[in-house]
Amino acid sequence: MTTRKFFNWKIFIFFLAFLLASCAVLKKERTFSKNGLKVTFRSLNALDDIQGIKFRYPIILTEQQLNNHLLSLWYQNIVSPGKPKPAFSKEDVRTLVPLFKTVLKKVEPGKYLHFEFQSSGGLIEGQVFVTAEKIHWRFLKINNKLYSNDPLRLKKPTWKLVRMPGQAYQKEQTGGFKKYYNNRIIANIDLPYPKQRSQTRPTGKKHSQSSSESAGLQKKLGILQNLLDEGLIDKSEYEKKKEAVLNKHLNIDE
Repeated sequence: MTTRKFFNWKIFIFFLAFLLASCAVLKKERTFSKNGLKVTFRSLNALDDIQGIKFRYPIILTEQQLNNHLLSLWYQNIVSPGKPKPAFSKEDVRTLVPLFKTVLKKVEPGKYLHFEFQSSGGLIEGQVFVTAEKIHWRFLKINNKLYSNDPLRLKKPTWKLVRMPGQAYQKEQTGGFKKYYNNRIIANIDLPYPKQRSQTRPTGKKHSQSSSESAGLQKKLGILQNLLDEGLIDKSEYEKKKEAVLNKHLNIDE
């Protein structure tokens, strides 16, 4: 009788654990969107090839670091390649830097940041996470085009990222063979400003509401900077108010 009760308890505990795991999977992911940028905090279990990687939390990067990284992300068409092009325009980067800085700090242990950005050229989709001294950028789509670089050409190749100084492709060693992922960049956190950005990319008209919201954000940040420059607030208060403005802009609860 005692053995049977013990067995029943084991079944109960098993189903309880299964139920809790199911609830965790079904739990809605936290998603925020503003100015064409949509971010989702997703579980690391959704990523592949992360065995042995030590992730860094919290993810605290300066605006200068993010600016240099975003400006250093370039791509090139595989068929009829032509000249490499920047993934983000300078205008895009000015919008994205403060937003990325804020949301990256919100990434909790066990999570990574999935993002979608509606640029003037089309939808850009990717993933980003940080390790000890590296930042990992994985792009799934650039300007509405999914990444494809099938060596057998069963699928039409589309584009690949172009490495800049301080960047490398993610590689996988299988036996005596190395596989490179040309849509995944691993870069030094302290990346220099890219010389290539002396070029400019034509930008189309953006949605009027998005432009208005972006202008409003820049105005508020400019006012805070002026208050700091004039000594009306100290650096600590400036950072606190700046974070509050960005959180409100992204509808992120403290």
